[in-house]
Amino acid sequence: MKVIERRRWINGGLLILAGGLAALAFLESGRKPLMPPLLVEKSSDQIARITVARPGQQTLVFTRQEGRWRMIAPDSGWANAVLISRVLEATNLRCPRQYPAADLDLPALRLDPSLIQLQLDNQDIHFGVTTPTDGLRYLQTGATVYLCSDHLYRLLTSTAASFLAPPLENAEFSLAPSE
Repeated sequence: MKVIERRRWINGGLLILAGGLAALAFLESGRKPLMPPLLVEKSSDQIARITVARPGQQTLVFTRQEGRWRMIAPDSGWANAVLISRVLEATNLRCPRQYPAADLDLPALRLDPSLIQLQLDNQDIHFGVTTPTDGLRYLQTGATVYLCSDHLYRLLTSTAASFLAPPLENAEFSLAPSE
């Protein structure tokens, strides 16, 4: 008789525990998840200068002029607006995993010296290696290292000429019918 009574107490306790967990899950589902902070302090509209330091390749420098982006180094000319907008996507980047830089081996992560340094006005983003398991890239800004999706590195390592806007041909239009 005591065994049956003990089982009832255990089953009752488990039922109360399951009910408590279900209530907690229901209450938590109504909360908004915490958003990780933005990687860059400024919005893309506030950025006036972009510098991309690439060891072994030419450094790229862009400035905003007349509402458009212009490459001023290594070549000079209007920048490809599509590629610059992709670079400026870094201002909207949120990386959920972050670590204090002092706790990590920065040379092993190739953050000191970095593989690439992207400078948006006065804020530096250092690009390190990717993780072997999920392909996230180590990015460092200030004293914090983030693990972020890797969608900028390939773009930033492309040739300097690809960042120039394609020239517009001076096409002559004739109103006379062709023979």
